[in-house]
Amino acid sequence: MRGRLFPVGGNWYEWRPDRPLAASVYVHVVVGDGGRLVVDGLRIDGPPTAELLRAIPVGKLEATANAQLAVVDDAVVAVKARRSRPVRPPAADPAGWETSDPAAAVARRRPEPPGRGRPDLFYRDVATVYLDYAQGSHRPAADLAERHDVPVTTAHRWIKEARRRGFLPPGRPGRAG
Repeated sequence: MRGRLFPVGGNWYEWRPDRPLAASVYVHVVVGDGGRLVVDGLRIDGPPTAELLRAIPVGKLEATANAQLAVVDDAVVAVKARRSRPVRPPAADPAGWETSDPAAAVARRRPEPPGRGRPDLFYRDVATVYLDYAQGSHRPAADLAERHDVPVTTAHRWIKEARRRGFLPPGRPGRAG
């Protein structure tokens, strides 16, 4: 089940799945071991029926958090759809959004030798497509490989490089996202 996370304050996010549930579901997201975002709190506004609890896929919520949120300066921030630029929600002043570009920081830390490898833009696109697949598929690397007509090992190499360059969160063995 796919869905989106919407900030409500204090690292709490409302989860709005594609198919509405009987009650509103809120998740608290923090940075876990290894730098991945994990769900460490769940709030349900409504009766916690067995049917509702079975319909809340916690693993998918964590994959969604890692696809739609990022960690910038030790703060969890929302990421604009289809872009690698995290956006902080407005504080008290609704006049504008504070933005930062982690890709620029990565580029400053690790300059690439001219003429070698693929550009950062390629790996940003790989990360975006992979995270989209990770939200709805149990085999996002295979789907990425199929989309680009390359072997799965090539897709895994691309994903590894996207992680190294900071466009994807750290991986967990056996888990997509």
